[in-house]
Amino acid sequence: MNNAKPTRIYPMRKPDDHCPVVQRYSSSLDSSVSYVRFVVFGQQGQVDGFQSLVRKFFASQNAPDHRDAAQYTDPQGAKNIFTVAYWLDPISYNAWREGFDAWLATQDPKEADNGYWFETFSVPTPYRETIAFKEYLRGLSACPYSTIEPIGESAYWGAARDRFAASAYDSLGPVDDQSLTVNTDRDTRGKLLRVEGFPNNLCVIRSGVSWASCGEEQLDSYQNNLAPKLDEGMQYLRDNPAETGCASLRQVSYLNTDGTEAPEAFSLGFFLSFSHLEQWAEHHPSHLAIYTRALAERKKFQENLELKTYHEIYVLSDDAEFLYFNCHPNTGLLPYFENSQV
Repeated sequence: MNNAKPTRIYPMRKPDDHCPVVQRYSSSLDSSVSYVRFVVFGQQGQVDGFQSLVRKFFASQNAPDHRDAAQYTDPQGAKNIFTVAYWLDPISYNAWREGFDAWLATQDPKEADNGYWFETFSVPTPYRETIAFKEYLRGLSACPYSTIEPIGESAYWGAARDRFAASAYDSLGPVDDQSLTVNTDRDTRGKLLRVEGFPNNLCVIRSGVSWASCGEEQLDSYQNNLAPKLDEGMQYLRDNPAETGCASLRQVSYLNTDGTEAPEAFSLGFFLSFSHLEQWAEHHPSHLAIYTRALAERKKFQENLELKTYHEIYVLSDDAEFLYFNCHPNTGLLPYFENSQV
């Protein structure tokens, strides 16, 4: 087997003399892992009963390696609750998916009281990157076979790009000159729809923050200085899909295992490409305000920083599927790409 690394075409953006103020970490996957499977399964409408449904789905030997739960009320006023699940073994995922598909086949969207949404993709490991604090692990970083290691690629423009192994030989840009148009007039209720026509290199980001460990001073600083800027940035992305290339942005509350809200939150966003996400992050005032405030917190408190953050970013291949069952037409990717009835 040839284990040689691909030749680097694109230079790293890390400055030669860069030294992060606060040590950050990234997940390194076992060499046996070639792909990461990411599943988002949600219920729209009545949120009661969803946790028991999820426990039923995942109570098997083919359960995911890790899962997190969250809830939010979308801009249309609908309540949504969902789980984010990760598999590192494709055989286990495929066996689980057979059971899920069998359940879905028994459901009639014309008779349903709730909506369901199912978004899944498999990503080659060079096309994912993570950053975290070692005391606060969520998502992929909390999976078995994931080792948390210190990194120097943080706190400079281009650090996220540098953390992608694939950035050595892939520009991570759009396949062509794609743009987003929004169509919320589609008839989606009472149907099971599959979204089609999305770009193969669609970019997904999950970005979270926890204030569980914050004392009074740092909690006050987060709530009054940083959180409002986070909210403004997420609102801008939701309101300007054509300009930003952001096709969906969910800002959610993290749930404990008993279903109660935890003192943490995350956002889950889909962009036309990583370059679209990077363009917003590096150049738009709404993100620059977030970044400047967060960097000020790090410099002020340094190793005593109590606010914990993380993110994980994936650049998709063609192994992705987006299904929406009896959902309103603004759900997920429904308004942005072609819909076909299943």
